Amino acid sequence: MSKLKDIANDAGVSVPTVSRVINTPEMVKEETRKKVQASIDKFNYSPNPAAKALVTNRTGIIDVYIPRSIDLSNPFAMYFIAGISDALSRKMYSFLIIRDRDVEHKCDGYIATGLLKNEIYEMHEYAKKRNRPLVLFGHTELPDISCVDVDNIEGTKEITMHLLNKGHRKIAMINVDEDKDYTIDRFLGYKEAMESVGESLDQNIIVNTLNNEMGGFIAMQKLLAVNAFTSVLCATDTIALGAIRAIVEAGKKVPDDISVVGFDGLGHHLLTNPHITTVQQPIFEIGRLLAESLIDRIMGNKTPKKQIVKPTLIMGKSVDNYSSKCEESH
Repeated sequence: MSKLKDIANDAGVSVPTVSRVINTPEMVKEETRKKVQASIDKFNYSPNPAAKALVTNRTGIIDVYIPRSIDLSNPFAMYFIAGISDALSRKMYSFLIIRDRDVEHKCDGYIATGLLKNEIYEMHEYAKKRNRPLVLFGHTELPDISCVDVDNIEGTKEITMHLLNKGHRKIAMINVDEDKDYTIDRFLGYKEAMESVGESLDQNIIVNTLNNEMGGFIAMQKLLAVNAFTSVLCATDTIALGAIRAIVEAGKKVPDDISVVGFDGLGHHLLTNPHITTVQQPIFEIGRLLAESLIDRIMGNKTPKKQIVKPTLIMGKSVDNYSSKCEESH
């Protein structure tokens, strides 16, 4: 207690005010908080985490739920975790990566990604029963969940329009075979772009597959058997890598024979020659926004936030101008 008294005397405040700055800083005026924090730094005071948890009824721990279907070594997971870590560390929070919701322990809230549509409702009930806030990478109509999501519809629409502007009309799509918001939204963006120029969808050149390189390879082999397209939109860059391998093994070239575009922009688009034209989603920034949103809820803000982040078109060398080819053939 002596240190708290020393800090209080130095800052010209009461001991309870020092305690509030340490345990519930959001309840203290900024001017007072800064003055007390300066004294805390001066005396090199470090609060006891266990004692702080008892006072605030908080653990200082966040659970980050990433399902086992997502490989933690891939760029998506690494950027996502790094963004969360960056925001939480600024607020002196730690986190645990949870792969199984059956593992029960105390925490202050949840950040979740990679959920199937029905799993969003399950996670919501899980958090609600424990009276802990939940923030979601994605979107949902559930009113009490804060969400951050990429504008998948607009991003996919933009990259499809890029192909259309290059003269491509027979555009195939390889989508991820999962019932998740992003797979639905990326298909909608493709559909809206095609319909905006009066092109109807050809179901023979739309394939769903596993979200990995082999999935892209197998899907492209199916498309090559149809051979009724000049370009292909892959819902992820990982799929695009497999698609390009299948094109090359079939004796064709990218982009001379078939143009290929992807989505993600997290590094896989650079692993092939030519580099893949793709849509980059700011996963680090999204992780950071989710962590900040959750801390905001923990600190007492009951109003959930719904945020949409715009992705960016990244130009590679995997798209050719089909209009000029048509002109050359005449």
